Amino acid sequence: MHSRTETLILGAGPAGIGAGIALGSECILVERASEVGGQSKTIRIGEAFFDIGGHSFHTHHQDVRELVYKSLEMFDQRRNAQCLTHGVLIPYPFQHHFHLIPDSEVVDKCATGLQAASQASSVSNFQEYIVARFGQGIADEFMIPYNQKLWAHDLRELDVDWVGERVAGAKAAVNSEGNARDSRKPLVSSSNVGYPARGGFGEIYKALAARLSDLRLGVTIRKIDSKSKRALTVEGDVFEYNRLISTLPLIEIVRLIDPYPAHLEADLQRLKYMSLICAMVAVDHPVDTDIQRVYCANSSTHAHKIAFNHNSSDWLRQRSHHGIVGEISYSPAKPTVKGNLLELFIEELVGCGFVRSRRNVLGGRLIDVKYGYPIPTRDRPAIVGRVMAFLTELDIHSIGRFGEWAYINSDEAISRGLKVTARIPAA
Repeated sequence: MHSRTETLILGAGPAGIGAGIALGSECILVERASEVGGQSKTIRIGEAFFDIGGHSFHTHHQDVRELVYKSLEMFDQRRNAQCLTHGVLIPYPFQHHFHLIPDSEVVDKCATGLQAASQASSVSNFQEYIVARFGQGIADEFMIPYNQKLWAHDLRELDVDWVGERVAGAKAAVNSEGNARDSRKPLVSSSNVGYPARGGFGEIYKALAARLSDLRLGVTIRKIDSKSKRALTVEGDVFEYNRLISTLPLIEIVRLIDPYPAHLEADLQRLKYMSLICAMVAVDHPVDTDIQRVYCANSSTHAHKIAFNHNSSDWLRQRSHHGIVGEISYSPAKPTVKGNLLELFIEELVGCGFVRSRRNVLGGRLIDVKYGYPIPTRDRPAIVGRVMAFLTELDIHSIGRFGEWAYINSDEAISRGLKVTARIPAA
């Protein structure tokens, strides 16, 4: 099949769907999977629903909120997230609630360090930021071990340009939505979050995809002829375009280009990321907690985050089978055992009291996500700038989390897709 379009969009995740909605009939959107959503899609095991990691909807983009809430029925509730630390659960974030730890020496250490902490204005990396902003006690007791588990890289490699939108301050603040609408605010214990009223998080993207003019699933791009502006597929189809919008990881889109830009290979190899194993466990009973997320800094659990997916909505809570997801990050710097990881995670859930016994487990599955989070290394902006400049010369425009190598949530990816016409030249 031979198709011709003004704009070809690669990838039906949040950014690609947003761009497709913005461009309407001027584009064709192709996706290699059989369904939309990318890493925001939902998986079922029996009667249990699972997201790839823990997902909830919250945004400071009013247009994105209105689009989502007009597209499907949503359920809102107060976020209930906890930190598993020193043998107890305390509310998230740790830096607001460490005084609830029963060990008085730990509390004193955290409080003393926090009192001596600065505003972290002259730090050069994330590890320095943690110590300067929260003090050595909070750093040692939670923030550094948790973030080492999460990022699977040396924290001294990470820049700090993202922390204002992700890391809560040392003092409790108002709801994360706040009054400001110009930037994302970190989630705190007073935050409100949304979720589809029925089904999993992926229902958002199924509903948004219904607005697309031309969506084609099961299409895998194998080569982009940059001179003739043609995209060739594994299935034998050809797409001619005037401009191309890619939501593929920067590493992947550049390597599809013919002729291949070998001069960028060194830059591509310096773009770092961590991968995720999502351990999904279905149990034959409603979970015995109303917690939605547990953040684990301790070495006794493989997961850095446990999501009780069926506490995301009342519809899910009422189901007889519930799903629990553990996020386990890995990288060359932090390898993980994959073979028996599901059984280890189940044992940990039982040991923590989140699952009544091994007999209550109906089944499980490990999902290996190659591109989990992009690592915000200090050289990332310069590398991304050079790669983007090269792509733009070819009328290829890269957007989205890994398309821009930016640590953004799905709502931000939708927003960047919706604003694509203002960000790139007209076809």
